[in-house]
Amino acid sequence: MERVRRTQAERTAATRAALLTATVDTLVDKGYRHTTTTDVARRAGVSPGALLHHFPTKADLLAAAVGHLFEQRLTEFRKAMADLPESAKRGDAALDVLWSMFSGPTFTAWLELWVAARTDPELRAAVTEVDRDFVGASEEVFREIFADETVANPNLPRYAVAIVFTFLTGMATSGLVPGADVLPDQELLAVFKMLVNPALPDGPEGTSS
Repeated sequence: MERVRRTQAERTAATRAALLTATVDTLVDKGYRHTTTTDVARRAGVSPGALLHHFPTKADLLAAAVGHLFEQRLTEFRKAMADLPESAKRGDAALDVLWSMFSGPTFTAWLELWVAARTDPELRAAVTEVDRDFVGASEEVFREIFADETVANPNLPRYAVAIVFTFLTGMATSGLVPGADVLPDQELLAVFKMLVNPALPDGPEGTSS
C-alpha cells in the first residue's frame, strides 16, 4: 500500500499538537515546578530544537497548551448544549457540562500555571492573556445559549460567567488534595443549582423556575 506523505503544514500541526498534549500531561503528572521543556520534548517525541522552533519560551509553551485545551473544551461545551433534548433544563445542563471541564486535567494544568504566575512576570503575562480570551469566549457562548435573557439583561453573561467560574474553581480546588474533608461534588453542585436556578432559564422557552 502506498504511503501518503503529509504536507509541511500537516507535519507542523501534528508536531504542535503533540507538544501541547505532552505539556498538559506533564503539568498534571509532575506539577509546574518539575515540568521542563526537555521532559515535554521527550514525551512528545520531538527534539528540543523542534520545541524551541514552535515555542521560543517555556511560558509561551505552557500558556499555549492550556489555551489549546480551553478551545477544545469550549467546542465540546457548545456541542453538548446544542445536542440537548428540548425538554432539558439548560441551566442545569450548562452547569453539569462546565463541572466536567473543571473536574478534569484541564483545570489541574491551569491551576498549576495560575499559581506559578503569581511570582513569574513572564508567565503571568501569557496566562492572563489566555484567561481573558477564555472568559470572553465563555461569555459569548452564554450569549448564544441564553440569547433572549441576554437581550433583556446585557450584563448577565459577564456576571453569570464570573459567579459560576468562581464557584467551580473553588469546588475543584478543594477536591485536589486527597483526603480533604469536603462535601461530595454532586451534593455541592445540587445546592449551587438550587441557588442560581431562579436566575437561569429552565427549558426551551427560556422560562425560569
